[in-house]
Amino acid sequence: MPEVLFHVEDGFYLPTLLAGSPWHPDVLHGGAPAALLAYCFQRQITGPDMLPARLSIDLVRPVPRTPLNVTIQPVRQGKRIALLEANLMAGKNLVARATGLFVKSEPISLPDSAPRHSGLFPGPEGIDTVSFREVLFGNSETMPPGLHTTVQLRPASELNESGKGSAWISLPVPIIEGERNSPFMLAALASDFGNGVGQLSLGDNIGTINADVQLQLGRLPVGEWIGLDSEALLDETGVGQVLTVMHDVQGRVGQVSQTIMPMMGFGGTN
Repeated sequence: MPEVLFHVEDGFYLPTLLAGSPWHPDVLHGGAPAALLAYCFQRQITGPDMLPARLSIDLVRPVPRTPLNVTIQPVRQGKRIALLEANLMAGKNLVARATGLFVKSEPISLPDSAPRHSGLFPGPEGIDTVSFREVLFGNSETMPPGLHTTVQLRPASELNESGKGSAWISLPVPIIEGERNSPFMLAALASDFGNGVGQLSLGDNIGTINADVQLQLGRLPVGEWIGLDSEALLDETGVGQVLTVMHDVQGRVGQVSQTIMPMMGFGGTN
């Protein structure tokens, strides 16, 4: 079994089985390309004071488990703001489009009146590690391995597909072959799991999938565990959002919004 999400060869990123989706063995989980795009963006930024403030990803079509190429175009690279655009390509097909906004960090002292958001759920210590396979899919033998079975999951609340949940996520393997996982890459990878943690079952084997990921960070997460406090808000139109507050063990680090829609054939436990 490979011990990395992407191998690198001749300028292409080669996804392994560990990057896969629960829906099909030849499709990637959204967290894998999100982490890959974060990696490619951060390589373009010089200077330790430039903070990744926003990562916006449109998942144009399912990302296949085939060689992938990322092209990046700077929109603006100033002293205080850098905005980059990226296209994730599988052959000649555009599979995801992203923008990365980096803002110069300038430490300040907040007034006592400033709103603050502390951790709202128990930390990862003392919580048993489980798999998304067990939590959302039971012990289904037909579900292929992938990122959902690679990440370590520690539920901080019951994850019962009621549209609301809290959990900690950690990744025990490198994302890119030969590269260390950065806090930005780990935050990007975790951001796509909000819809899993806050999954809403509509009955009759119907759940929801997301078409995008909008990650905003006020600071980079610290440590190996990233906490997600997620809630699904779905309208009767069949369109909605999963809103997630992202934490580390020190408190809030940012937020995630995902556009969701119904999907037939969801292998949930409810």
